Amino acid sequence: MTVLDKITGHQYIGVNGEKYRILGKAYYVTQRDPKTSYTKILLEGHHVLVVSPSDKIAYFGKNMGRLSEFDSFSAEVCFDGKIYKQVNHDYQIVTKIDFGSPLEVEGEVEFWDYETDDFIISIAVTSRNKERADVAARYIPFDEIVVV
Repeated sequence: MTVLDKITGHQYIGVNGEKYRILGKAYYVTQRDPKTSYTKILLEGHHVLVVSPSDKIAYFGKNMGRLSEFDSFSAEVCFDGKIYKQVNHDYQIVTKIDFGSPLEVEGEVEFWDYETDDFIISIAVTSRNKERADVAARYIPFDEIVVV
């Protein structure tokens, strides 16, 4: 049983020794790869956990709203003293909501992913209201994720 299978309701998840209440779980695909899904777990305090089993990656971070440093959508951006390089530009589409509010999970968004070292910044513009939902996160190993 994977960590995603264990998340079936409003439990708590532990990451880095901190505990967060789970608010929602939704599945997504991208326009570029509509057959491969990934999962976003919405957590209290605007935190988010993204898990892509097919890519064997997970990242944990926080929805920061709008990070103005990334307004140019340039190939490289300096943020928090680090140079981030754009690695992806695509569209995300929700395929299924396990639980949580349909208005709180991101639906269709246009996104730009930037990476440096073990960190990712995902810049997102939501289709519904054109608001930004930028996530600053770090990649984590699956074994750091604990459902409690």
